[in-house]
Amino acid sequence: MTKSSLLALGVATLFGATLSAQNCSDNQQPLTLVNAVGVPFAKSFDAVIGENAFSAPTESVYLAFPTTLASGTYYVHVTSTPFSVGAEVVSNNDPMDRFVAVTNTAGVITLSLPFSANEQPSQFGVGLGGVGQSLRLEFARSQFSACRFKAWFGDKWDLSNGPASPFLLAGGVQPSGACVVRSYEPFLVGDGSGSDVSGSVFADGNRNGVRDNGEAGIAGREVRLVTGSTSTPTTTDGSGAFRFADVPAGSYTVEMSVPAGQTATTPAQRTVTVCECGDVQVQAFGSASAMLPCRGHTIGYWGNCHGLWLVHCFNLLPTLPTLGIVNHCGQRVAFSSLTGFRNWLRNATATNMAYMLSAQLVAMHCNVAVGFVHPLCVVRSSSLGNITIAELMQRSVISLQAHPFTPSGHPQRAAQSALKNALDNANNNRNWL
Repeated sequence: MTKSSLLALGVATLFGATLSAQNCSDNQQPLTLVNAVGVPFAKSFDAVIGENAFSAPTESVYLAFPTTLASGTYYVHVTSTPFSVGAEVVSNNDPMDRFVAVTNTAGVITLSLPFSANEQPSQFGVGLGGVGQSLRLEFARSQFSACRFKAWFGDKWDLSNGPASPFLLAGGVQPSGACVVRSYEPFLVGDGSGSDVSGSVFADGNRNGVRDNGEAGIAGREVRLVTGSTSTPTTTDGSGAFRFADVPAGSYTVEMSVPAGQTATTPAQRTVTVCECGDVQVQAFGSASAMLPCRGHTIGYWGNCHGLWLVHCFNLLPTLPTLGIVNHCGQRVAFSSLTGFRNWLRNATATNMAYMLSAQLVAMHCNVAVGFVHPLCVVRSSSLGNITIAELMQRSVISLQAHPFTPSGHPQRAAQSALKNALDNANNNRNWL
């Protein structure tokens, strides 16, 4: 190769690297800071740092990844800002929880913590615009910049100086020629006037650990704000809300008391970090009665003398046709005598899955009617999830009304089999929560 050719090649290589560097800057994949339900915080000019910053009214801040981000593992942390007055990592979660696996499915972001020893659902919020997931940021008060912070994420990191190095995320073109992701945004929390810690306790009627529409707050329940050496009590008001005012910066445990006769349907303890920047909202506590009867009896029981006597005493035969129950041919059935009922129950077969589902449904109907099982008892099903007896029975009735004959090969047979199995396990007391 001639000297001029080598020179031309060198110029071309340098020109290509320059173009690559120009097209490989920070924040090509911009992050957005949102609240727990995916609504972005407002952004305005902050004269202290001389640039626009997100403004979060409370200390509940979530990072929403861009919908154009490639699936992969990213490192997320929070630092003080601006760096000119000091530099420190203020992320107070375990360093292994700062590695986030991002899965992008047609613009829908889902998240997991691949190296976490204790991943919790509360670590994730709703993604930008109510789609997908966002990541809750964990951070403590900065000694340098008070209530001003900077959120970072990237796919190239150097931990040789440890996770306390604020500059551990690499940027730009790497020696391999790859352009790495590095994005960051400043944010301001509250107005620095202090922090109230607040939350609520609710009556979890369906015991699913989520406050659904119509589930009321519990008044008069004791809640404690606990450190290693102190415990400050308060009680919930008429709507089930509680508040600890002017809480100093630090880490705390918020604990809901669980009186006799009650059970917690959510964790009874929540860990919170207070920065004295804005208020801190604690995830709601759920509570329910621990005294619900959940004691099933099987098809065999309801077909023997003890069960038949209860069917007679509670006059249950006229109530059974409303369930939409069928026989082996898919025909609707009603019973004029206990003998006919007993024979139908004992002869139940899965040749027509709707027949076997009918038998298990009738057994549970009888359990509920005589008080052996409360409709709000919850069972665990591998295919249906956690479900109340009331909902399980309702789904079964709907299925039988729509599909009275489900022999082998029927498209609804598997769905009816799942309902039948859940009822069977409950009637045999094998799957109560």
